[in-house]
Amino acid sequence: MASQMSNICTVNQWISISSTTSITTCSIVPSPGPPTPESQNTPPEILKGSKFRFRNYFTPIISRLSPLPILSWADSREVWQSMLKKECHYIRDQHVFKKHPSLQPRMRAILLDWIIEVCEVYRLHRETFYLSVDFIDRFLLANNDIQKNQLQLIGITALFIAAKLEEIYPPKLTEFAYVTDGACTEDEILVQELIILKSLNWDLSPVTVNGWLNVYLQLANIEHMVETEHGFVYPQFSSHAFVQIVRLLDLCMLDIGCLQFTYSVLAASALYHLTNRETTLSVSGFQWMDILPCVNWMAPFATTIREAGYVEVKFFPNVSSHDAHNIQTHAVDLNLLEKAQERQEDILNSERSGSPDIQAQVITQLTPPQSDKKPLTTLAETVAYIVENEEYE
Repeated sequence: MASQMSNICTVNQWISISSTTSITTCSIVPSPGPPTPESQNTPPEILKGSKFRFRNYFTPIISRLSPLPILSWADSREVWQSMLKKECHYIRDQHVFKKHPSLQPRMRAILLDWIIEVCEVYRLHRETFYLSVDFIDRFLLANNDIQKNQLQLIGITALFIAAKLEEIYPPKLTEFAYVTDGACTEDEILVQELIILKSLNWDLSPVTVNGWLNVYLQLANIEHMVETEHGFVYPQFSSHAFVQIVRLLDLCMLDIGCLQFTYSVLAASALYHLTNRETTLSVSGFQWMDILPCVNWMAPFATTIREAGYVEVKFFPNVSSHDAHNIQTHAVDLNLLEKAQERQEDILNSERSGSPDIQAQVITQLTPPQSDKKPLTTLAETVAYIVENEEYE
């Protein structure tokens, strides 16, 4: 007994965990493995303090490698991990309407289409719109049996909250009540604001699909970026390319099916449909199989957008030309959504009937054309090629 104890040293050294430390909260557990003669003859209290390893219970192991460059103001790996953890925290569900028998997915599409119009009227930013969509979807998931006469109040209140978070000069409460044409009063919006905030547990800072797209486009253009270390914070990508991709995302967000995918996957899939596979995977950290289901799902929407023709950046009075592409515009509508959904239904019917390689045909059809001279490796080259060859016309 004495000889056994003489070979034991204390390894259980706890370090206090705080919000400012980089040490991950964990617990000590016995190491697995077959029993040895020494362990069988060792009392439990001795074994308990001799041979340990650390197991992490609280921080998920996320395998997506960070594509972010070295940053002067933060550890790029910590920034990337923080973005990924937020995706795990802010949950949405495409089956949310099972909790609300009186609501239908079509009602959500009509509500979001109307919110887009309100955003353009008041020159609200795209991030404001996408925040409001996130608040609406998560509020519906956190509650049960919402009536359809409450939907507009929920929508305008979510936009009211998002505008206060994102806009420097948000519209006044009276203006939000005004656009509902008397359906929602100022007092009702204020009461609903507290209800939504409590339902969301005051979690109001997701990385939206717009946020992910901005990061991806920055990374796609990093070779041409001025002052990569400090300039990564400031947008240095083509605003024309941005409005094409975000228009596709606007259309996809109207469909309830988008809720089955995370924001980072949606943004990466939309980027793929305008650029190429190599660019998308390099800037997102995804493997191809991670985004393939979303790429397939998004294909009918991408085809519909391509047929509708590309759009130009819309400029507004009193809005800087450098910020114009960030203003939410009503570039999609319910008619485009119906066309995309009809295509989607046709693809599903073809798959059920056993048509050969229907998914391969969809992806091949939507992959951007390659130059005969050299492959298109950058976002700028791909967009320039598409415009030059009138791909959208």
